[in-house]
Amino acid sequence: MMWWMIHVLNPLMRWILSGPLHGWMDKEVMLISFQGRKSKKFYTTPVQYVQAGQEIWVTVGMPEKKRWWWNLVGGGLVNVCLRGEWLSGDALVLRGEDDREEIRRGLSEKLKQFPQSAHYLPDPQKSDFMVGDMVMVKVTLH
Repeated sequence: MMWWMIHVLNPLMRWILSGPLHGWMDKEVMLISFQGRKSKKFYTTPVQYVQAGQEIWVTVGMPEKKRWWWNLVGGGLVNVCLRGEWLSGDALVLRGEDDREEIRRGLSEKLKQFPQSAHYLPDPQKSDFMVGDMVMVKVTLH
């Protein structure tokens, strides 16, 4: 599953989201580009997001299996392709055990904008256990 996502689905999503067809899926999916901490290589990956003003919350699905977000622990500069436009911002990794209130804000915004997400996201006010296991990346646009 992960091989298929990394080698087939992600390149297809990068192509769609960075081109004229981005409108098909850019209401919930964007590209995030960042520099690797050790390799110094630049990476671009598609992510689910929700935006409220200058703040963007990225939900990291299966954070124990994905490593891209590790490059942003402690903060980092990113570029995002948001609805076909590249913008820069500051990213910060939020972990449930340390950043519960910020994760609750991000989840609340996602559920407000996309109520259909309620069937797979925890209730941010009631599910302290699930919020504690989550990882989100918060991007503040410049």
